[in-house]
Parts: sequence; C-alpha cells; structure tokens
Amino acid sequence: MLLKYLLFIVLGTLSLGQFARVGSYYVFDLAAVAFAFYGLVHFLIKRNLKVPRYSVLFFIFSLLAGASLLINFYRYGENEGLTAAFYLVRYITYILSGLVVYNMLVAKYITRSQLERYFTVAALFLCAAGLVQLTVLPDFSVLDPALGWDPHKNRIASTFFDPNFLGAYLVTVLTLILGSIFEGKKSRFRVISAAILLVFIFLTFSRSAWAMLAAVIFIFGLFKNRKLLFIGLLLAFLAYFLVPRVQTRISGITDPADSARFRLVSWKNALQISQDNLLTGVGFNAYRYAQKDYGFLTVDNISSRSGAGADSSLLFVLATTGIFGALTYASALAFPFLDSTISKRKYRLVIISLIPALMLESLFINSLFYPQVMFVMYAVIFSSSLDI
Repeated sequence: MLLKYLLFIVLGTLSLGQFARVGSYYVFDLAAVAFAFYGLVHFLIKRNLKVPRYSVLFFIFSLLAGASLLINFYRYGENEGLTAAFYLVRYITYILSGLVVYNMLVAKYITRSQLERYFTVAALFLCAAGLVQLTVLPDFSVLDPALGWDPHKNRIASTFFDPNFLGAYLVTVLTLILGSIFEGKKSRFRVISAAILLVFIFLTFSRSAWAMLAAVIFIFGLFKNRKLLFIGLLLAFLAYFLVPRVQTRISGITDPADSARFRLVSWKNALQISQDNLLTGVGFNAYRYAQKDYGFLTVDNISSRSGAGADSSLLFVLATTGIFGALTYASALAFPFLDSTISKRKYRLVIISLIPALMLESLFINSLFYPQVMFVMYAVIFSSSLDI
C-alpha cells in the first residue's frame, strides 16, 4: 500500500543524509511531510486515527515553541522569522510522522518486528556508506571551510558527514535490536546486525556516542543480565589499552585545543541567553539570530552549522522556548520513561534504556532535534505504549 511505500521513501532519503540535499532543502523533509500528511488523511478518513498518550506532551511543547516564536517575532527580520517558523513546521512534521507509524502498527499495516528490520537495514546501509566515506573522504579538513563541516579525520561519518550524529543514530537502532534479543527473539540477522553496529559505533570515535552506548549496556545489564556489565567493562578496557586512538580521544577531553573546550563555550553561551530570556526564550529555532545579537557569532562563523543550535538539546530548548517549554519537553521525555519502569509491557526496557541514553548523549550535541534521530525516536517512543 502507498503508506508503506512512503515509509520506505522516508527511511531511504533519511539514510542518504547530506546527499539528499537539493539547494536549501532536504528531500527527506519533503518525504516526511508527504508521509505525515497522507497518513493523517488516510486514518482520518477511516475514522480510526489514534493519538498515543506519550505524544500529548510533545504536542503541547510544539504549541509553546510556536508561542515563543510569535512573541519574539518582532526581534528578527521577516526572513529570519520565517526561516525559524519553517524549522518549527519541520519539527512538528517528525512528531506527526511518529504518530502515523504508531497508527500503522495499531492498524496492523506493519508489525513491530518489521519496523525494527526497516530501521536496521537503514543503519546497515549507513555502515556500508561509512566504509565508502572512510575510503574516499577520510579527512574532512580538505573540504571548503565555508561548507561548515568539522575537520574530522579517519572517523566514520557516513552520509551524515558527522560521526557524533551517526553514532547517536546507530546506538538508537542497536537499542531496538537488543530489546528484541533480550525478549527471546535471538535471530541470526539480529545478532550479526548488532555486532556490525557495535563495530561502527566504535569507529565513529565519538565520545558522546560511546557514552550513550555505555548507558544502554549498563541499563540492559542491570535489568536483564549482569554478565553484560562485565563484558561491557572488559571491551572498554581492551579498547582503551589496545587502541591508541581511543586513548587519544579520551585524554583529549582535557586538551584546550579539543572540541570539548568548544562545548563548554557553547554551554556558557546558551546559559547566558537562557538567563536573559527565562520566561519565553528567544523563539524556537531563532537561536542563530539570538547568538548573533549577543555577539557570539561573527561574520566568519554566522553561517556555520553549529551556529543554529547549542551543544546540548535541553539547553537549546531552554534558550529558545523558556522555562515552561523546557519543563514541558523534559516532562514529555520523562513520562514514557517513568511509565515504562512500572509497566509489564514487552520491550519496555528499550524505552527505559533509550531515553536516559539519548538525554545523556544530547548533553554534548543537539541530537534530539536531528531529523534522522527524531524520526526513529518518535516512532519508537509512541509505539512503545503498545503491548504488541
């Protein structure tokens, strides 16, 4: 059916990453709009559109984000305000996409196992594309600085052109696979896929992805199998002492020239903007323009990719939507986590491990608003309320 094909198109174009960009637009955003719109119309016509309880607070947050942008619209030029509004529409699109996936599961158009397989195949494609990238473009410093890419060297970045976001995506999919394996669905495909994803998460050399993975392994080990904790510690020990690059990445945290220093600056800037605009924020996704007004961005870096967000999703939310928006968004993530801890549903451990891991990882990059991560995250969170 058409809705299922649209789902494939969204996943396919999301997997193309930066290669799905045409001018100022990304094809996967347009595909997500088509998927969300057609899906909503389809289920409304059939009069069986269901709204998962886990989605309600995210929709309320969207209203607060829109209100913050309207309140602050006067501070920016018309083009800047409309650009920020476009990103709000984009964010809502991915929430609606998760809503459509939830309804596809309810209507039995797809099964949970099929959805997991779709995400797994997309992740494996990214791994294969990462090998090509590592062969063709191992050093991003050769790219024109005007393009705004960080100078990653000998790291798997795949089509995302960013090892940190790639790592977040791969760990998210790996969590789904582990959830099925520990529920007794230990197929050869799942085990091999999990092993491949583990290797490529390591090859991103992303400390935030490693921390996210550690959180997932710790929680699965705590709830399911304590041996997993030992295996995780053993692998970390061996990786540190046998792979010099790992030592370099970890010890680099204290290096003044390391990217960790720039994250501290980003957090400091976000906190200052948040303190000055605590009630309403500066307007959802108008953060780049606020940074410009504060003098945090110059002519040289106003167009950089990092200028649009803070190196922390929660600080980004606080700075752009204010204290009420931040509390609502944090509650939207906390509700499914807390509800899953007391439920007896299958796969509840996926949510119990994934949400804290994502929140930990999002302290270092703005991953909770990255399209590829959003699509998987909302589909998984909303569908987790189903005991299927």
